[in-house]
Amino acid sequence: MMRKAKKELLDTDGKSRGFYSEDNAVNDLTGREWVFWTRSVITKPYPPNMQHKLRSEHGGQKPPELCADLLRVFTKQGQTVLDPFMGVGGVLLGATLAGREAVGVEINPRWIEIYREVCENENLAPQEAVHGNARIALREMTGRSFDCVLTDVPYWTMDSAPRSRGTYKKVGEKARPVRASKLSSFGDSTYGSKAEWLEAMVEVFTLASGKLRPRGYLITFIGDMYRDNAYHCLSADLAGALSGIPSLVWKASLIWYDVSKKLHLYGYQYSYIPSLIHQNILVFRKE
Repeated sequence: MMRKAKKELLDTDGKSRGFYSEDNAVNDLTGREWVFWTRSVITKPYPPNMQHKLRSEHGGQKPPELCADLLRVFTKQGQTVLDPFMGVGGVLLGATLAGREAVGVEINPRWIEIYREVCENENLAPQEAVHGNARIALREMTGRSFDCVLTDVPYWTMDSAPRSRGTYKKVGEKARPVRASKLSSFGDSTYGSKAEWLEAMVEVFTLASGKLRPRGYLITFIGDMYRDNAYHCLSADLAGALSGIPSLVWKASLIWYDVSKKLHLYGYQYSYIPSLIHQNILVFRKE
């Protein structure tokens, strides 16, 4: 079989991005860019822009530029993306930045309002945002298919976990009271046990994968957590559960090192407790 031609691509400043092969069926990256994004750890800093303060009302929002980078790796220009847990629309904003179409599903109407306000403030055309529970909305979304699924799942019980116990303070400051987690604002606290949470995630991702075109990628953020004196490797739990969905094959586990995260002094002189400054990005492909 004859290989298709390669052509040099230039960035907006006229500098070479490298050579792009027309055989590339996955994305629009040059060979040089492809190699860069095969690294398993993402250390690129993402600035708190695009109405970050407004979006931070939602405790689990992700940088739109990070979402845009992921979509540039796993989709091609003009393709369509589904986010079944859209929150304040980090994936939808990323899709706009990357030149992709997107549909998001969100159970909390407040988060959709914030997303649309961000679009208005940034002078961006909003993507399609569907208000509803993903377990119902995806069933009602008949006759539609997508090239990629990118989302950030609601983490098991993290929405009800306090950020610290007792009082805490900096040197020279008075002790302040316990803060409730920002994630308590997610609102859909329906997952009692970890097994129930995993069952719900499998249900949603089974529905989402059914709308994913063959050879399309399904990608999700998932953070591990420390809770009740034990470390919970939610990334492994979720990866194992989703691997049981027919046609989905686990392809990679990427690490996003969030350079904006601050270190916290947990368990000092008593017990080692990690400051979790990374998130996992699980990558599946529909074969």
